[in-house]
Amino acid sequence: MKLPTSVDWPRSAITFLLMGGRDNFRGAMSPEAYIADAKSRVPKENRTTAILFVNEMPHMPQCRLLAIVLPIMLKALLAWKDSGAEAPPKAELKALLAKLTEAACWSGRLLYTQGAGAWQDTEFGPPTVPAKLQQMAVTILRRHLC
Repeated sequence: MKLPTSVDWPRSAITFLLMGGRDNFRGAMSPEAYIADAKSRVPKENRTTAILFVNEMPHMPQCRLLAIVLPIMLKALLAWKDSGAEAPPKAELKALLAKLTEAACWSGRLLYTQGAGAWQDTEFGPPTVPAKLQQMAVTILRRHLC
């Protein structure tokens, strides 16, 4: 995304971004390019940034999504601060992924810095059934129902 001016990101900021895959700020960028653009703005020295990218989210998060993620995001920020920014709040991030998976409504990626310039990237979403298993199920159903 092209901004009219350069934006300085504080090196020591503890930040948790919630970004939508259907956000109009994304413009013509692919989701991957949009995430890469956000990551590129984080100073390499920063060890306290997380990004929750939700494919189905427009510019403003849906109430149900926000009700699930906001309390956990706030806990994660506080845990990161309380740790002296030494380590990412893995328990809170794991809880966030569990809640999103349990809801089975959203998919996307959770990214966070593990250290200076080192990102952890985890995909989340409803479990998918491999195509081969889907075809096997259809074949079995046809044999028994037809």
